[in-house]
Amino acid sequence: MAVYPFSDRWVSSRQPSANQRLDFADRNCPCLHLRITPRGIKTFSAMVRVNGCLQRRTLGRYPAIGLAEARAATLAMQRAVAEGIDPREPRPSAEASLTYKQLVERYRSLHLEPNTRSAADIYGSLTHGSLRHLFTRSIEGIRKAEFVGVLDGLMTAGTPQAAVNILRRLKMLFNWAVDRDLIAANPCERIRPPAKTVERDRVLSDQEIAAIWTATHELPTPFGEMYRMFLLTGQRRSEVSTMRWAEVTGNVWTIPREKVKKDRPHTVPLTPSAQDVLARLSRLPRLVEDGFVFTTTGGASASSNFHKVKCELDRLSDVTGWTIHDIRRTVRSKLAELGVSREVARKVLNHEDGKVDRIYNRHEYVSEKREALGRWETALLRLGAGRQELSPRISRT
Repeated sequence: MAVYPFSDRWVSSRQPSANQRLDFADRNCPCLHLRITPRGIKTFSAMVRVNGCLQRRTLGRYPAIGLAEARAATLAMQRAVAEGIDPREPRPSAEASLTYKQLVERYRSLHLEPNTRSAADIYGSLTHGSLRHLFTRSIEGIRKAEFVGVLDGLMTAGTPQAAVNILRRLKMLFNWAVDRDLIAANPCERIRPPAKTVERDRVLSDQEIAAIWTATHELPTPFGEMYRMFLLTGQRRSEVSTMRWAEVTGNVWTIPREKVKKDRPHTVPLTPSAQDVLARLSRLPRLVEDGFVFTTTGGASASSNFHKVKCELDRLSDVTGWTIHDIRRTVRSKLAELGVSREVARKVLNHEDGKVDRIYNRHEYVSEKREALGRWETALLRLGAGRQELSPRISRT
């Protein structure tokens, strides 16, 4: 029997013989065989030894069953035989009854929360409304075409990036499930991204920065203050929006390690303008003493109505086509323009270091970061309209 390293291209292009049946073995999964009849019917099968006898177990016809699924099923049969279970019989396991939602919850508790700082974001993608109809379905019964339908629906709705993110995270979920033998094969394997991921490179111009800075003073509290903090510090949206009063000591804001990408706290020196933002908010009534800084509930919860407020800011500033993360890129570019060294600018934005630097360079660069942010504050106030003393308006948004 001929042995080949099976690939999807090789299997799909293999032609039948007019006179005889062809049999091939997979070099990468030796127990997996492919049989091609003179009529061109291609069938995957697994060769397993049960009670000392070598037996052929049909897996299914190609392309109804793909190469990845056939390999996974072959390995599952081999594991069953090694455990003394006849693979023709259903395995006595409760895992086969897992629903999609149960799998996602298990993935969150066992993998995402212990290992990933973006656990909430990933969980949000996996429980997106477009997947709700699959929540109660058995994971063994969900087919690739159903996930393709979800992605097509998101593309039709004009949300290509959501489709790309959901597909990437579905693949992560089911790869984890395959590794734990919770499912035989990843149903999202071989699904191509529905849209190209375009790396954003938008940097706000000086005129746009000035317009946005000025417009923030027309937004209701605490949203105007939040956007000014984005501009003054260059920190991530999630870090600023969830700032707590307990994180601020004097003129220093210390972001705890559980909120940042690095595995240690990040210190952000607060310029006079940033301190003014906090001073304005500190005069508002608080229901929770050390609660959230940017809040409409007295600190009990962080404000998060980003879309509606961003649309209003676009209208007031007449600047469109930008995201909050573009502010971070703009601050980084401006720091370079102001002559701040690459090393210090990276520290200001808390960008990842190389492995050697992470181990050996434990300097916090607090004074250097303060000087860099001070230069940026001066340039920002010169570009914009300076500080405007407006009475705070409590938003009911």
